[in-house]
Amino acid sequence: MDANDPRMAAVECAIARVGYEHGRNGIQIAEQWIHAHVHAVLTVQEGRAANPMAFPGYGDGTAEEAARRIVARLLDAGWRPPDSECLDLPGDPSDIA
Repeated sequence: MDANDPRMAAVECAIARVGYEHGRNGIQIAEQWIHAHVHAVLTVQEGRAANPMAFPGYGDGTAEEAARRIVARLLDAGWRPPDSECLDLPGDPSDIA
């Protein structure tokens, strides 16, 4: 996706926009965000193990909170959940009649 792609209107994150404009694809941008958030939560957890008052503004420092942060970043980067029809499909292809 490039700067002239109409789908860029769904990209709210300035860093993701720059990534797309420099030729990165959505998977590469997602990997970047996931790596950054996993690294951050591990750093927070390690820091708090040594000093419970470390990183006071980060939040809970839980895996669940990190997951929410990752999902938020992906949505800001233009990712969207699958449509409801896709979610209603059977898990086993042989169940499709």
